Amino acid sequence: MQPSDFTPHKLPMFLGLALLFMLAVCPYAAQAQTPQQIVQVDTAVVSLDISSAVEALEDPTGRLTLAEVRAPEHAGQFAPRFPSGNRAVPVYWARVVLQSNDPASRSFWLDTGTQTPRQIDFYAPDAQGLYRQQSASSALPFSARPLPIKNFVFPVELQPDQPTTVYMRVQGNARLSVIRPEVWKPEALLAKVQADRIEWFFYLGVAAAIILYNLLLFFSLRDFNYFAYVLASLGIVWAVSSGIGGFGFAFETFWPDSPKFEFASWGISLAVSHLLTTYLFSRLLEVRQRMPGLHKWLVRSWTLFGLTAGSMLLILAFGTLSSVWRWLLLLGVVFGAWVGLIVLNALVRAARARNRTVGFIAAAWLPLFVVTIPYSPALVTGSPIDGRYLMWASAFQMLMMSLLLADRFNQEKREKVQAQATLVEGLLNSERELEGKVALRTQELKDEQARTKDLLHNILPVDVADELASTGTARPARHESVSILFTDFSGFTNAVSTMPADRMVAELNEVFAAFDDITDACGVEKIKTIGDAYMAASGLPKPCTDHAQRCVRAALLMLAYLERRNQDAAFKWQLRVGVHSGPVVAGVVGKRKYAFDIWGDTVNVAARMESSGEVGRVNVSAYTYDLIRAEFDCEYRGRVDAKGKGQIDMYFVKEARPDDEVRQV
Repeated sequence: MQPSDFTPHKLPMFLGLALLFMLAVCPYAAQAQTPQQIVQVDTAVVSLDISSAVEALEDPTGRLTLAEVRAPEHAGQFAPRFPSGNRAVPVYWARVVLQSNDPASRSFWLDTGTQTPRQIDFYAPDAQGLYRQQSASSALPFSARPLPIKNFVFPVELQPDQPTTVYMRVQGNARLSVIRPEVWKPEALLAKVQADRIEWFFYLGVAAAIILYNLLLFFSLRDFNYFAYVLASLGIVWAVSSGIGGFGFAFETFWPDSPKFEFASWGISLAVSHLLTTYLFSRLLEVRQRMPGLHKWLVRSWTLFGLTAGSMLLILAFGTLSSVWRWLLLLGVVFGAWVGLIVLNALVRAARARNRTVGFIAAAWLPLFVVTIPYSPALVTGSPIDGRYLMWASAFQMLMMSLLLADRFNQEKREKVQAQATLVEGLLNSERELEGKVALRTQELKDEQARTKDLLHNILPVDVADELASTGTARPARHESVSILFTDFSGFTNAVSTMPADRMVAELNEVFAAFDDITDACGVEKIKTIGDAYMAASGLPKPCTDHAQRCVRAALLMLAYLERRNQDAAFKWQLRVGVHSGPVVAGVVGKRKYAFDIWGDTVNVAARMESSGEVGRVNVSAYTYDLIRAEFDCEYRGRVDAKGKGQIDMYFVKEARPDDEVRQV
């Protein structure tokens, strides 16, 4: 442009271009000229958050050295912001300038606020101004850290009245690792770490108590819901203890020498926790029974999520990070979210059906959902995570789910009680109707008291009946020496299958009536009949010294009676008889229809004597044999296996001894 070309009307255009140029250049000039912020570290302050003063420089190649980032061409490129972290292996440099107001040099600890980066190289100058390198890595054992603390922490020495610029080279794992540095007094940070560790152990104790309680309930009640709860709770505790992002207190405490396992552990724990928790919900909501179509989709989604998470974790633990891993991560998130939506659908359906389980689940998961909201972007961006709120929200969730199981148990118990009450009411109504019929048929009896007494004499021993009639109760009593007689027909089941019902009842009535006569004649008390079994006892309610002899004598008479009867009867009954002696407890049970019964191991052994015997023989135990051997000739059988009792010495009674032999014995 020649001077002659310049005219006054072109002056505004030139001024505008100059203004635009200044506006475009000024920000860069201001950025280049802005002095670096110096953080004043007051020695009276316990901790100081310096994250706002951190400046960052992206390192796309990951090859920059400390000398290069301190050189002018890179030093001016530091900016007060963190990089975007879109690279496969994000690397960036961070720097901050610290200055102590103490006249003497002071040692501080710089807490990076994170424990997940692949590696952090920390550079700080010494008293001579030479930079010394310290390193921490999530790929190394816990003992390799500069300081034994969960986060990456580095000691730094601040010189008096002299700004100290520290540098950090941060290399992330699968995502950008954002630091939130703080300067601490060493003793204060140690106290905080110890308090956090105690809080975590207390959380473990609370969780362990809840889990152990429900595990004991599972073994006691045999309800698989309790076991599913235990598995889901273990998954939650594992996820929380892994720091919801890796390298939490679990790494420090349980497997400090296995960083590779810990790096895979946090992902495994999240997947396992999600699967087991949704499985527990599906069981509690009874999705399989009430929503079969939805349950099929849920099973398919579980399978896809499990396969995707397993493949992703295998690559993460044993391979290298690649685009395949990121696609699997995306699929895992999609499938996990799909599982959550299916369970949410089940919750909505259950809520419409007024299922009280939904209220417990909502109350249990609302705090956990609220405190989880900030963690999702933190996991993606690599920001530090404070798991304290999540830890106690998960403890509250476990407690509420345990209360849900207790409420379900109480509901089932109430339903059973109601069903039992209905059944009992029906039985009582039937009993009342039956009593009315009996009352109508017994109106001819004028003396009700005499009728009751006579009836009691028919079903109870005389002494017990008199006590019951006079006092209204019969006290149970222990009898130290009695003999129990058991009989049972061999082949009764087969006979019944071919015998008319009325004929079978008539046969049993005839035989048992004869047995009643025999026991009365021998001084033996009939206890009861159970199907084709007949039970009697001697030595109660009045004690006697010859109770064993009475039972054996009655047993021989019963066999003799059947032998005579079988000669002419159409049905040939074959009888086994067993006798055992020992202590029992006797008493009356029932409120309206009284029954005299006996209990004790002696009764069980007597039953084994009968079942271990032979047809047409009286089988007695060694104890009974000692009581009767003076009056009865017996044959020793040896030690015979008895179900539930092991081997017992048994004898067959052959016959009664003549009187002269009895006197000799």
